[in-house]
Amino acid sequence: MISALKKWFSENKLASSTLLLFGLIYCSISLVNHYNFRTAALDLGMFNHALYSFSHGKMNHFTLDLEAFGPVYFADHFSPITLLYVPFYYIFGSWTLLIIQIAAILFGAWGTYKVAQLKLQFTHKPIFILVIFLAQWAIISALSFDFHNNVIAAMFVPWLYYHYLKKEKAKVILYFVLMLICKENIALWLVFIFIGLMFENGFKQFFKQFKSFLKFEIPLLLFAAIYFYIIVGKVMPALGEGHAVNQIARFGHLGNSIGEIIKFVFTHPLDTFKMFFESTMDDPISFGVKKELHLVILFSGGIALFLRPAYLVMLIPIYAQKLLASDFGFWGISGQYSIEYTPIIALAFIDLIKVLRNWKFKSAFIYLSVILVIGTNLVTLRTRKAPWYDRTTSDFTSKIHYSPDGLNISYLHKELAKIPSDIPLSVMSCLAPHLANRDKIYHFPVIKDAEMIVVLKDKRSFYPLNKEDFDKKIKELIDSREFKLVKDENLLVILKKIKHSVK
Repeated sequence: MISALKKWFSENKLASSTLLLFGLIYCSISLVNHYNFRTAALDLGMFNHALYSFSHGKMNHFTLDLEAFGPVYFADHFSPITLLYVPFYYIFGSWTLLIIQIAAILFGAWGTYKVAQLKLQFTHKPIFILVIFLAQWAIISALSFDFHNNVIAAMFVPWLYYHYLKKEKAKVILYFVLMLICKENIALWLVFIFIGLMFENGFKQFFKQFKSFLKFEIPLLLFAAIYFYIIVGKVMPALGEGHAVNQIARFGHLGNSIGEIIKFVFTHPLDTFKMFFESTMDDPISFGVKKELHLVILFSGGIALFLRPAYLVMLIPIYAQKLLASDFGFWGISGQYSIEYTPIIALAFIDLIKVLRNWKFKSAFIYLSVILVIGTNLVTLRTRKAPWYDRTTSDFTSKIHYSPDGLNISYLHKELAKIPSDIPLSVMSCLAPHLANRDKIYHFPVIKDAEMIVVLKDKRSFYPLNKEDFDKKIKELIDSREFKLVKDENLLVILKKIKHSVK
């Protein structure tokens, strides 16, 4: 194994050095955030809790939302791939998913590099494609906000495409299945990915190869469409047991079911088109967010999408799920909601470079694109229109990102490690990912049957409470004599439930 790795590094020195550099940058974002208690109950706490349950042979019940009614984990996001992470949980604990996410991004980047080597028959240029992939703003945004399985799915795309080019159908099916089990909405994305693949070489080639497509691409496309309908329309609502764990709800202004949404899109095409560019809200904070997304995509290699429109087709459901949502938090360039652009932009860019004829123009275009991608990323690290952007979690070039921000980090880690793992807890958001190794955990102020409450008095978000209501709630709990204060030190507050004797 070690000798094979040494051989690989010696044969790919420049590419492996580039991967190592960006891998260190990614760790400096994601792992530093987790160490400094900047990860959250939603979503890393939720995923860590699920991973704990699965690693102990139990079904997970999602209790970290503010209702805490505890539906089956798969009712919120249908992600069976989470089961495959279990072996790593025994090694890395609460860090597992963050490490897997970083490794997946590097794996996806390497797949893109292999595609570039396959399609671009000239020396050194594929390394610039690798940089264009790794330096995308969408990767930094995703890493700055916990862990998400759509990141994993997006990183399988280059490998699916690579084996598709090499006509290795078994491996295409492997990555197809892996993507399907990442998250419920990925199935819809796969439908459009295969549509794009079939039209990659134009309409004429599509009709020439149509009979061939009937044997492989179209069956996979139809399977993905049916899978999406069954999982989203039937399975997840059934698992939710009548509760509103409905991912379609954010599109309620378009319709209350998949069928109603599709009907609205086709019967109101102009209104639907406008939603891709205009805010549908009166709140000034939402103005300009969609425009920023389009500009950032354009400056990050997105021009290739318009010059190679088959790849733009692949992104139709991604644009739709972002820009047609009623929540403007989805619209912008923050969080994990843009990661799917990264592989598609890179693959479109490779295809564009392949068809360019003028050697000097081709080289200049590549160099300029690399500069623009890196520059756009650095600019958006510092400022953006996207709401609720916290530079502290993203800007790995600033000192504040590495600062504990007034917390005694080593003390907190030591004290949290002492909390028993066999009791239910109610915790504030930033502590949940570190304390999810138990059967029951709730998002404070939800308490239910929690035996201990663990919170910080300051320096982190009190969501969903403000500081005043938070202090009031803690005082009420102590005054009620249901809980007693057992620790109040270095901003860490721990309350323990008082067990009253039965007479």
